Amino acid sequence: MDKIERTRAVLDGRIPDRVPVFCAGIEDRTYNEVLGKPLIPPKYLLINPVTGFIFNRWGPELTRKLVQPSITAGMEKRVRAAAELGFDATWALYDETFTVTGANTMARYSGSLYDIVDDGFGNATYMYREPGITTRDDFESWPFWPDIDDLAHRTYKFYRKIVKKYGDRIFLFGQGPAYGIQESLLWAIGFERMTLWIRREADLVKRYIEMSEEICLKCAIAMMDAGISAVLQTDDFAFKSGPLMNPKMIDEVFGPSYKRIIETVKNRDGKYILHSCGDNTLLFDTFINWGVDGFHAYENTSNVDIYSQKKLHGDRAVMIGGVDIDYTLTDQASDMDIENAVKDLMDGLAPGGRYIIGPAHSLASIPAHNLRVMIEAAHTHGAYTDA
Repeated sequence: MDKIERTRAVLDGRIPDRVPVFCAGIEDRTYNEVLGKPLIPPKYLLINPVTGFIFNRWGPELTRKLVQPSITAGMEKRVRAAAELGFDATWALYDETFTVTGANTMARYSGSLYDIVDDGFGNATYMYREPGITTRDDFESWPFWPDIDDLAHRTYKFYRKIVKKYGDRIFLFGQGPAYGIQESLLWAIGFERMTLWIRREADLVKRYIEMSEEICLKCAIAMMDAGISAVLQTDDFAFKSGPLMNPKMIDEVFGPSYKRIIETVKNRDGKYILHSCGDNTLLFDTFINWGVDGFHAYENTSNVDIYSQKKLHGDRAVMIGGVDIDYTLTDQASDMDIENAVKDLMDGLAPGGRYIIGPAHSLASIPAHNLRVMIEAAHTHGAYTDA
């Protein structure tokens, strides 16, 4: 089997020749190790007094012309690096959610504010700062909502290019510029207001969800029109210890939108994968009821037990991930640590199929060498001898 056939077989519930290896996105430090470092570290271009002065005066005007092309180029580098490393599949992302509003500030169109920071490896990245919508007036006057049809069209153009260049080299799980409906609302209004707004500001929450659903739906259609066959949606529904809200409330508030989006994807013969950090143990049945085909993350530092979940849901959903990013894939780990972790996951999760191994998330502290070791170990220990 080639990489595309192998990954598709698992998504279809068939046994491949070996367990596919999934790339959960690659941060700047890692893809620079694969593709070569830029002459000038990006942090010096974005985090300096001159650039700060320019962004303070003309940030929003310059975002589309200067900042967005750089972000888009980085998104393509992630895919290219994953292909060159030898992954079977990768999380491809088109991110057009940010507007630079000042020297150290970006606003996500969905209502939240972020600091521009140094990632510790010479690159500029972002860190969530605070909600941008804390009152009704904030909601009504929020200036960054996109023209959804234009956004979907640019999503289509990006993925047409990515599919043409890399679609025969690596299986592409596509995420458009639409982050999860629930987590976007959470970031926009703040953790402490979430459940209160759902009850007390129900009309605004409904309007917010409807706008987010339209963005997710139209961008998913655009990606599939461009040749993507598996949509990967991020939406973190849980803390490390359990759900952010009562599972019944999650189902009532967000379920109808997700059911409509997932039905649309499946009607186009696509697969729908949900990435959700934290311990989603009490939510997996709800997500499967929505129509989700598979799950990514199984965050190792949360309370979720990936082996128990394979026994409970391995016949109904594909499991993706499981490799720890907090130690196993960092500079602290040895090659033997990585191989042992991969072998344990293969022994416990490969039988019966429906498993794709990969990191639980991306992280700037993951060196390219460790990903190569993980891939080699997966090839060694992931074969299906009866396939």
